[in-house]
Amino acid sequence: MTGRVKKSRGSKSNRLEIPPKPVEKIALVAGGGTIPVMVAQSLADAGTAPFVALLQGDADEALNKYEHMRISTALIGKLIAELKKRDIAKVIIVGSVKGRPKWTDFRPDWTTLKLVSRIAVVLRSGDNVLLSTVVDTIEDEGIKVVGVHEILPHLLAGEGIIAGAAPSKSQMDSISIGTQAAMRLGAIDAGQGVVVLGKRIVALEGAEGTDEMLERVADLRARGKLPNKTGGVLIKLCKPQQDKRVDMPTIGTKTIQNAVNAGLKGIALHAGNTLISDIEQTCVHANEKGVFIYGLTPTWNEGS
Repeated sequence: MTGRVKKSRGSKSNRLEIPPKPVEKIALVAGGGTIPVMVAQSLADAGTAPFVALLQGDADEALNKYEHMRISTALIGKLIAELKKRDIAKVIIVGSVKGRPKWTDFRPDWTTLKLVSRIAVVLRSGDNVLLSTVVDTIEDEGIKVVGVHEILPHLLAGEGIIAGAAPSKSQMDSISIGTQAAMRLGAIDAGQGVVVLGKRIVALEGAEGTDEMLERVADLRARGKLPNKTGGVLIKLCKPQQDKRVDMPTIGTKTIQNAVNAGLKGIALHAGNTLISDIEQTCVHANEKGVFIYGLTPTWNEGS
């Protein structure tokens, strides 16, 4: 495994393309954040408004305007039963979830009882193992889980310069160091993000997620634990074993603002493997704040 970054020719900021018109009705299991709202709106604009399963405590209230149900993360059986009743054959699962279900959260409806032992076994596993098991469970019931990138590929980060100025040589060095660390972090299913100042790794993402990691970096600066001078880069990669149908890395305007608060000057993303929420607004915000967004392709060497 190496941290080399494939050089990519600088490109103009990514432009939205009109997504293909869906041919089937699609269900959307919506967690938190703006991506589920964007996905629902894009599907509606393309002519097929989704049926939305709103995860309680996470989903945006803006999704209430669509035909919907409310559901706990523990009631996967109830979700499957509803999708079957509606003859929905495809589902998108997207958005943040504040916490994973506990054994005591499961309810004794018949469909869930048939599945609970399978899910409970992996509740203590890494996020990717848990999510993949949920996906496999749904697909075993005859419902196909599709990734946002399969339906709306225009949300994917491209290669090269997406927003802001091209990274300097020293910033590219930081990106290479962070890429090495992020690949190793992802290989053990621990996190997606790393923050590098110069040649020093100052933060690794854990269960708290990218936003709280950046808040931690901002706090370290405020307490004088890091240099006061602004600088540094966030590197965010897709894990090698990540199930991109349900857990693709995502950034948006909130990420840009948190990066600014942490004193960072750039964000390097896994090209073709990272979603950018509302890409035009995110790029405008990045340009205004003097933060570059750069798409990279890491070089993975198996067994190294």
